[in-house]
Amino acid sequence: MATTMPTDVFEDVFKNFRKAAESNLKMQQEMFRQWGALWPGFPTPQAAWVEKVRDFQHQWVTTVSELAHKHRDSLDKQYQAAQESLEEALRVSEASNPEEFRQRTEKMFRKTFDCVREISETQMNEFQEAVNRWSELTTKVGK
Repeated sequence: MATTMPTDVFEDVFKNFRKAAESNLKMQQEMFRQWGALWPGFPTPQAAWVEKVRDFQHQWVTTVSELAHKHRDSLDKQYQAAQESLEEALRVSEASNPEEFRQRTEKMFRKTFDCVREISETQMNEFQEAVNRWSELTTKVGK
């Protein structure tokens, strides 16, 4: 008898819920289009406006995708730094005398503080870049 993991069950439920929501949305959009076509003088979408929205959506997806890739790269670097710090911490215990222990501990702390500083700077730069790009996108749409 095959058993399913709880996460698999939840994933199936969420996938089915998402499909149902997408189908419902499409049906509502089509119903609204047909209903709107019945009304005389009902404004039809202007091609220029629709093109601006599509262009914005495309630029938005591109921007979010690029930022996500940069964020993933940043997380990979952070994970690598954490592994190196752990290895360095394990080497501290291998010190043969108090002076060597002090030197190794000092080196480990300096490296750890440098990593924290670098991570903070990277996160701040990513945040600033995201805000700048989103500002540019919203400014372009308004024109």
